[in-house]
Amino acid sequence: MDSISLLPILNPLLLTVLFVGLCALLLVGPAFKDLSKRRRTILITLRTVAIFLALLAALRPGCTKTTERQQAGVLMFLLDTSRSMDLPHITDDSTRYGALKSMLDDNAARLVQLVENKIDVRFFGFDNKAYPLETVDGVIRLPPRPEGAETDLGTPIFDTSIEARSERLVGMFLASDGMQTTLTPEIELAQAIDTLKDLEVPLFGIKFGLPGDSGQLADVAIKNFAEQHVVNVKNNLNASATVVARGYAGETIKVEMILIDRTGLEKVVGDPVFVTPKTSLEETNIRLNYTPLESGEFRIKVRAVPMEGELAKRNNELDAFLTVNDKGMRILYLSGSMGYEQAALRRSLATADFIEIDFRWISPREPLNLVAVEEAFRDPTYDIFVLDDVAATLLQRNDSPARPLDALSDAVEGGKGLLMLGGVHSFGAGAYANTRLADVIPVRMKRAERQEFGQDVRRELHINNEIKLVPTRDHYLTRLGDAGLDAWKKLPPLTGANRFQSVKDNAVVLLRSDDAARHPIMVEANVGGRVIAFAGDSTRRWNFFRMNDDPAERTFKQEFDQFWRQVILRLAFWDTKTGESVSIELPQRRFQPRPRIKFGVSAQTAQGESMKDASFTAMLVQPDGTKHNILIQRQADEFSGQIEPDLVAAAGLYRIEATGLSNGVGIGSSERQFVVMDRDKEKANPVADPDRLDRLSAETMAAGGRSIEPDELAGVLDEMIAKPPIEKIKIPTTFRMGETALDSTAFLMIFVTVMTVEWFLRKKWQLV
Repeated sequence: MDSISLLPILNPLLLTVLFVGLCALLLVGPAFKDLSKRRRTILITLRTVAIFLALLAALRPGCTKTTERQQAGVLMFLLDTSRSMDLPHITDDSTRYGALKSMLDDNAARLVQLVENKIDVRFFGFDNKAYPLETVDGVIRLPPRPEGAETDLGTPIFDTSIEARSERLVGMFLASDGMQTTLTPEIELAQAIDTLKDLEVPLFGIKFGLPGDSGQLADVAIKNFAEQHVVNVKNNLNASATVVARGYAGETIKVEMILIDRTGLEKVVGDPVFVTPKTSLEETNIRLNYTPLESGEFRIKVRAVPMEGELAKRNNELDAFLTVNDKGMRILYLSGSMGYEQAALRRSLATADFIEIDFRWISPREPLNLVAVEEAFRDPTYDIFVLDDVAATLLQRNDSPARPLDALSDAVEGGKGLLMLGGVHSFGAGAYANTRLADVIPVRMKRAERQEFGQDVRRELHINNEIKLVPTRDHYLTRLGDAGLDAWKKLPPLTGANRFQSVKDNAVVLLRSDDAARHPIMVEANVGGRVIAFAGDSTRRWNFFRMNDDPAERTFKQEFDQFWRQVILRLAFWDTKTGESVSIELPQRRFQPRPRIKFGVSAQTAQGESMKDASFTAMLVQPDGTKHNILIQRQADEFSGQIEPDLVAAAGLYRIEATGLSNGVGIGSSERQFVVMDRDKEKANPVADPDRLDRLSAETMAAGGRSIEPDELAGVLDEMIAKPPIEKIKIPTTFRMGETALDSTAFLMIFVTVMTVEWFLRKKWQLV
């Protein structure tokens, strides 16, 4: 017994007074009969016992006993089983996976000894997920070959550490080449490492493969070439890509653009670009130009001519698709503000010769011809409508028979594009919740949000601080320049934005704020036509903002122009449009083998109105000409199909063919090509990334983490065997009177017995 404690049911002072009073009563004897000394002693003894028992019950005494027990630890091994582990480990013929197996075989006895020392050693294989590996008689059952299609380091680290959070995790070994190939990791590396740091668990990174700067690997790769390009006929296509060269310092690399016709015949178009790296590892951004002379859809690719000594040539080229339009686009731009944002946006769009903008300023002080506005919204020659800080009360009044916003809703539901920008009188603040347009705007609004003219701005309707934007996914609208999604990290923040109450179920959030609130900033929905709600009104800063006020720093005009150009093309369906009455919407055009591909099908009248009574049939044509019927399903007013992974397992060019019917009459057909790349991203890059393992391990240095070579594992395990990571833990056991039914019943029986005997004796001795 280590300690005794009391838990009185009453105030200690009150208990003391009560106890003294009860003891004083022992001095009081019967007034009507004399007792012998012996009998008096017996009664006083019984009453004293009863008083003591009552005091004991009131004090509720308890005792605590502490025992020591050894607590063993859990040791995790995460073993990379992705296909990149089949690449060379060092300059000889060994593979990374072979080196991994040899390392485990060499340390088999040590691993068994750890288990004998009560260390729970667990093994997991991983690619983009972790899965347990069976151990039989100390032998780890690894897969015969590494078959993982992509590598995600963060998710396996996080999942296995969380799985063992209720146990004592003493260390984690990550055996990998350090390459992360997944584009959309479920758990970011920073979050996974933070979990280990919180648990004070060391990470030991075991490095396999040669780094890119080792001078022993030579490779040329093409990346950052957009999947889809849109240009007008006889206009210049200025396509950008990045050439990554390893081991070719001072040598000239030829890069060319290739046009591929329907028969698969390749033709070099435009002038080639020549790249001469100055260092052993260098990335060079290039631009290739081509002027198409006919409209239609074409397949193109950027190719770096293979160099002598390359180990991986699949990454020398990258496919894409080119849509050449033969007509322009009209935009009706209505603005309630004459500020810098609308001026910068119009100036940027005007540089595209296929875009024609009709701009109208809507002043709250001047009556608006609503009939003319309604006619404009019903004009079939407009492709897109832009509402920039325009209150709904200016576009539609109860005292006018004209219903412009109803006409705009009809146009959007019929296939036209709508862009609503942020502002003092945009969205709910602009009283759009009271109009039919609320049905097509992808965010929910409330009538109480209305901002009256001439009154102070209602700050609760806005985000009143600077906002950095973060893409929520890889999407046509979120890819900027050569950096793709990473470009958003460098862009200047917005000065503020409208605060969206919530987003509709049929909408997709593409941009959000980077703070903990994760405010939606850009939301897209398809309601027949596409609708984009953009909460900001200060992207002009990308045009004028210079970092650190240094005039030598470049602005972000290129990103500004590209972003708004993509928004307009997206709203007009020009990111996929070919001008046919039947259209196939296939946002992604490059796939790895065995993807699950979803696509949409729609039909429009010559006036651009959606044909909701249409029906469709579709067929997949494989590279060898084999055809498979694809079921087209209807949900509400949308039609979509899905291609199963087994149908797109082989690399090559595929084609979706769709035919539309209305009342049994053909309304047209369309086709869309896509490519399944013969480009295993796990094997496309022969280099390893040991620096990533160094950085990850260094994050847990305080707990003892570090990166090691495979032959250094034995030393680490010997240290653990010599000093087993076993802790003695103290386990307290507490007993308190009255906490269990058994001791409560026993105490009650004793107390009742004492009182019963006392009463019985008094009865017998004629004291009652």
